[in-house]
Amino acid sequence: MNSFRSIALLILLPALTGSSALGQKKANLGDNAALRYWTAFGQMQDSVLTDGQAKKLNSILDGTTPYDDLEYKDLVERNKPALEIMARATTLPICDWGLDYQMGSEMPQEYVRKALVLGRLNVLYAFRMLITGDKDQAVSVLASGVRFSHDVANGGSLFATLVAKSLLVAHVRAMGFALHTGELSGAQLSVLQKAVAQLGVDGLDWRSAMRRELEIPRALDPQASSALAKIIPVYVEALNSPATLSDLQQMIAGAPPQCSDLIPNPKHVLEEKQDLAGKLQEIRSRLR
Repeated sequence: MNSFRSIALLILLPALTGSSALGQKKANLGDNAALRYWTAFGQMQDSVLTDGQAKKLNSILDGTTPYDDLEYKDLVERNKPALEIMARATTLPICDWGLDYQMGSEMPQEYVRKALVLGRLNVLYAFRMLITGDKDQAVSVLASGVRFSHDVANGGSLFATLVAKSLLVAHVRAMGFALHTGELSGAQLSVLQKAVAQLGVDGLDWRSAMRRELEIPRALDPQASSALAKIIPVYVEALNSPATLSDLQQMIAGAPPQCSDLIPNPKHVLEEKQDLAGKLQEIRSRLR
């Protein structure tokens, strides 16, 4: 009887373990914000803008053109379901876009373009709430937008990180608008302070993004591949140590053209990183 029970347990335990693992996997999938963001993308309405509309929208987000509620309120209202899905998704603990870097340059990055549109709509939503006097909702929209913008860069390459940076800057500018147009309560300030604090000093993980960017599989000859392997750690380190930028630029200039043509300009990348850090430092000081 004991032997029979032992055999039965040996058969049953793997099944139980497998069921537990499957349940855990399902739970993890349910906790993945990226899946909800895709749902929000699917809910976006009339989000394709003409060149003129896109230019004007960019100037609003840049702070050079005032927000016109008459022009954008209908667009914002049509996209509220998508924005509400996005906001709920930002409360989830993980964001995994499921990127397959083994596809090399063919890896789809359409999610980044859709995220840029959704993030911009969210900034317009915040402006609308501020114009209509709903400061509590405006602050909530901005806080969720900051978390969404950060999630856009999760596990992504330089392209995703630059889009995330653009969205973060737009939301930070909207925070500045909120501070300028009227006094926020202590509770409202606290919500924004917490959202910005969670970003850290740099806002995004530029070093990991650049490493992923440079390690994308490419068909390089042995000489170019060897040169790139030497450049990668120096490039990543230069993002934290600008004093080494000159040495990095010399390495890139001396690399085979097949290699150097693939490498993003480190000076420009460093400037983007420093620009975001500076804007985050400025808004933190204003939120105190």
